[in-house]
Amino acid sequence: MDRLLYCPQCKAPLALAGDKYLCKDCSRSYTTVAGIPQFVVRDAPIDSFDAQAFEFLFQMEQKHFWHVGRREIILDILKGIPGASGARMLEIGCGNGSVLTFLKQHGLNIEGGDIFLEGLNFCRQRAGAVPLYQIDILALPFLNDFDVIGLFDVLEHIDDDEKALFEVGRALKPGGKILLTVPAHKFLWSYFDEASAHQRRYSRKEIIAKLERNGFIIRKASFYISLLFPLFLGARIIGKIMPKRRRPDVKTSIEVQTIPVVNELFLWILRLEKQLLKHVNLPLGASLLILAEKK
Repeated sequence: MDRLLYCPQCKAPLALAGDKYLCKDCSRSYTTVAGIPQFVVRDAPIDSFDAQAFEFLFQMEQKHFWHVGRREIILDILKGIPGASGARMLEIGCGNGSVLTFLKQHGLNIEGGDIFLEGLNFCRQRAGAVPLYQIDILALPFLNDFDVIGLFDVLEHIDDDEKALFEVGRALKPGGKILLTVPAHKFLWSYFDEASAHQRRYSRKEIIAKLERNGFIIRKASFYISLLFPLFLGARIIGKIMPKRRRPDVKTSIEVQTIPVVNELFLWILRLEKQLLKHVNLPLGASLLILAEKK
């Protein structure tokens, strides 16, 4: 890679020497494995996600209405950004590459980053020749680098979410955009959030305040999964009264099952929401979508 990258820890420019990036200021070195630079320097174990679940999730996400509808909504919003076709975009938390591959197939100039090397290797098999980085969102190796950064149901996994937003701001060019999706409403918290290693669900006010404190101007803030919201609420209420010993894990939960006919109907409803989102911000829903601009 011929562009300038920065030490995630001291933020000094890195020099490429063979298959390593070297920091002359703090003497750290970052290796490249199978073409993927590794910039993760945490001492603590990385245990916020089951890295063995990438295959299961990728297959499920190709047909499940929630994932198919979400990535189509994401694509619609991204293509509405002026100059989107030539913009340099990074998806942080690209995981198995499901969203990244879809966006690449639709002509976006996208790169990917994730904390799990297993996920990035899986992503490489699906996405092909796309620049990938093993990165920690709390210490990114980029400065004024990208036109657009996407965080698609990632921020709720991060303990220090404001530090993450600050780092994303540093990685964006002035005027660059962040597009993020997060789960909404604390009262929707359930065993599924716990099993998915979520730290929180967000209110619209909370996520907007955190973005504004870290140098962003809100351009769009809308709920989605709106027309299906009563069903989500009902499922959460049932889940709260269900005995804990009977609660399924993520792989067996009804929330990841693909039920014929029902799945197609729900996807049609999400595609209707996609059309509505072009014109209005929806006032209620199970998830939030925010488009913001770096000052």
